[in-house]
Amino acid sequence: MYKTVFILFLIASSCNQSANNRNDNLINSIDTPITHHSEVLSNIQDSSNQYIYNFMKIVIVNQNLDSTYGLTIEPEPGCDLSGNDNVFLKTLLIEKVTKNKKIDTGDWRNMTFNTAETQKCLTSNDIKAMLEQKQRFSSFKWDNRRLGFNLDNRNNWYCFSIPLFSKDRTKAVMMIRDLCKGLCGSGSTLVFTKSRGKWTSQSSAIWYH
Repeated sequence: MYKTVFILFLIASSCNQSANNRNDNLINSIDTPITHHSEVLSNIQDSSNQYIYNFMKIVIVNQNLDSTYGLTIEPEPGCDLSGNDNVFLKTLLIEKVTKNKKIDTGDWRNMTFNTAETQKCLTSNDIKAMLEQKQRFSSFKWDNRRLGFNLDNRNNWYCFSIPLFSKDRTKAVMMIRDLCKGLCGSGSTLVFTKSRGKWTSQSSAIWYH
């Protein structure tokens, strides 16, 4: 009788150990795909463009923009008045040294003034990345629910180009225009640089309409 009980005990222990092994294997088989899945998710591009809107919050504060102004939902075609980003970005190329130019049309309207010695801060790879961004965002429109301007204001409004970021996202270039009814308003191309977690800006060009 004792032998029978001992044999049954051994069988039960063996079954329990097998069940535990199966449970461990099941847990491991669940954990592995989940870990892999989270790694895959972390590499998926942010389709919400949240980083752009996070940056715009900084721009709004940095440039002291007025939230009571309206906003043109369609972005500006370029980050400077010429609309040719390929040409303009090359003026910020670190390897290239150029003199600032002053353009005077003879009329107080649409006069452009380049500020002194805009810092050369972009590499060729940065410019390539920026132009690729522009192409990728060719159908982009501003979502004012994430910016907070007053779309009912048609007397004063802003126009923004899409900020173009360097490869490491520590530099950004964009244009801001501040317009009003009639031939009224001003604009500037801004070069932003991030250092030690803080963004600073420099005007590359300022013009008046």
